[in-house]
Order: sequence, then structure tokens, then C-alpha cells
Amino acid sequence: MAEIIKKGALSEKERIKSLAAVIACITAVGMGLGLSIPLLALQLEQRGTDTALIGLNTAMPALATLVLTPFIPALLRRVQPDRFLLVCMALSAVCMPCYFLFPNIWAWFPIRFINGIALTGLFVVSEFWINQLADEKSRGKLIGLYGAILSGGFAIGPLILALVGSEGALPFLIVSFLTVSASIPLFLAWGLAPRVEEAPSRGLLTFLFVAPAATLAGLIYGATETNIFNLLPIYALRTGQTAETAALVLTVFGAGNILFQIPIGALADRMDRRLVLLICAGFGFAGTALLPLVSQSIYLFIPSLFVFGGVVVGMYTVGLTLLGERFRGADLASANATFVMLYSVGALAGPPLAGLSMDVWDPHGLAVFMAGLIGVYLILVGWRYSTPKPRDPMA
Repeated sequence: MAEIIKKGALSEKERIKSLAAVIACITAVGMGLGLSIPLLALQLEQRGTDTALIGLNTAMPALATLVLTPFIPALLRRVQPDRFLLVCMALSAVCMPCYFLFPNIWAWFPIRFINGIALTGLFVVSEFWINQLADEKSRGKLIGLYGAILSGGFAIGPLILALVGSEGALPFLIVSFLTVSASIPLFLAWGLAPRVEEAPSRGLLTFLFVAPAATLAGLIYGATETNIFNLLPIYALRTGQTAETAALVLTVFGAGNILFQIPIGALADRMDRRLVLLICAGFGFAGTALLPLVSQSIYLFIPSLFVFGGVVVGMYTVGLTLLGERFRGADLASANATFVMLYSVGALAGPPLAGLSMDVWDPHGLAVFMAGLIGVYLILVGWRYSTPKPRDPMA
């Protein structure tokens, strides 16, 4: 398989420098995203925008992901990954002031779609970059580090928003500044990005059938994460928790995200990664199935949510690690694109279906829906774990 830059073509120092650059880049992007997502939501709410329109506008980035991801492997054969990331960052940085300059909700639809295109490129290519250069003995830990730092950036973003407020142009300009500053590490490691010359050996969606447990981890986490962030505070209120507790649940879930990813990644480097994925799915199923019981007590609800947040995000970490273990070059770029595309499918479909479930059985329909979804995935992962690993990575 022809690759322009393989791990062996870089010295160990260059490989570490390249990995540090892309992780530092995505950290700054994460901070900007953590600031921009609540900023845009607050702006729309303060203007009295119809809830249905807010929901449709919020779906634009996920729709952009579905549109762009099929083209990313081919684009990477024509544009080097570091240059590709620079274009994506420039596009995203330009979009942010446009939200302020064109405040009409209908103008925000194309702006948010274009911004979604840029962010999709950033995440797909950065995850391919890390997976391609990671060595096998520390791949899980490295991807866990990437996830933890990205989650930390997301957590810092709202704190910046709390300091500067949501009024005026300043918060939009800060997001642009953070996005532009993310390009600095790339210049410090210029020319050290992994590149792809060859075409993938098969179509994008074929990877769903070749590696279903790994790729569907993206869909399951996409649906679970968006359900948690959109509906869990409502669930907490409806089960009798105070408004203060309802506001705290997302912080607790996010803390689990940050603190568990590196240990789970390290575990995936020491054990059969399919077994680690099975354990994460098992804990995820148990956590959601027990949610109606533990939600009655804050002393059970908060610790359970912390562990649940940490273990569920492990599915994302281990899923990516499995793809890096199995595929290289153009196939890895395509597999990563499939993974991110399925994440967006989950993010789009999860909240409406979970909301419908809550209407049918208020409020525990949320827990039933998530338990059912993760339960089906648990069966799939169990089946994959029980079958021998293929000798041919594309078998």
C-alpha cells in the first residue's frame, strides 16, 4: 500500500512533533466550539426565535457532515492534510463574524452549514492524522488523550463565554481568534502530516459492514451524547431533581468524559480492544437501564452519571482505536469518514426519537430509548468479540 508518509519515514522526534501539533490544533478548535455552541443558542433564544427553527438551524452542522464526508478521502489525495486543515480553519474563522453581521435566522442556515463543512473537515482529518501516526502499543492512550483534551477545550469554552458575555461582536471575534490560533501548531510541524496517494480499496459505507462494531460506535455515541446534552436536564427536572441539579448534570457528564478517556485508551492498549468496547457498551447499557432507579436520589444519580459519562465516551475512543489498528492510508481516511458520518446520523436522529419516547412514557422514555439503542449495539459487539479477528484487514 502506497503512502507518502508512513510512520517509518519520520524520525521518532518528528512523529511526536507532528502528533503534538495536531492535538494542540484541535484543542484550540474545541475551546472555540465550546464557546460558540452556547453562544449561538443564547442569541437565538434572546431573539425569541421559534423553537422548531432553532432545532432545524442546530441540525445544519450534522447535515453538512453527511454531505462532506463522502468526498474527504478523495480530497486528501489532492490536498495535503495540513493545508486541508488550514483551509477548514480559515473558513470557520470567517463564518463566526458573519453570525453577528447577518443576524437574520434565515441567513444563519447557510452560515451554519458552511461552518459545519469546515468543522467536519477538521475533525475527520485530525483523527485520521492521529490514528495514522500512532504506534500500536500506545494508540488507545493517544486517542484517549486527544479526546480528553478536546473535551477539556469544550469545557473551557463556556467559561470564556461567562466572562465576556453573549452580547456584541466580542464573543464571535474570540471564537475566530481561537480558530486562527489553532493554525500556529500546524506551521511549527509543517510537512510532517501523513498523506494519502492511493484510492481506498472500497466504498465509504462498505466500512460499516467490514468493521460494524468500530464504525457504529460513532453512531451510538453521537445519539447518546446529543440526547444527554439536549434532554437529560429536562429528565432530571421531571424526575424531581432541583433546577440546580438539572444544571449540574451536564458538568458531571462532561467531567466523566474528560477523566475516563485516557485510562480507557490505556486499557485498550493492554487488552483485546473488542473486549474493552464490549465492557464499555455493557456499562452504557446498565447505566441507562438503571437511570429510572438512580434518578430518584441525587446521591446515586450524580455518581452514576459521572461513571456513565466516562464509560460511554470510551466507545468513541475505542472505536477510533480499532479503526487505526485495522486500516492504514486511504482506507483509514475512509473508515474515519464513515465513523464521523455515522456520529452525525446518531446526532440527527437521536434527540427526536428520544423526545418521542419521552412523550410516550414521561419521563423514563429517554432511559428506555437509550438502553434499547445501546442494548442492540451490545449484542453486535458481543457477536464480533466471539468471532476470530480477520487476518486480512479488509476481510
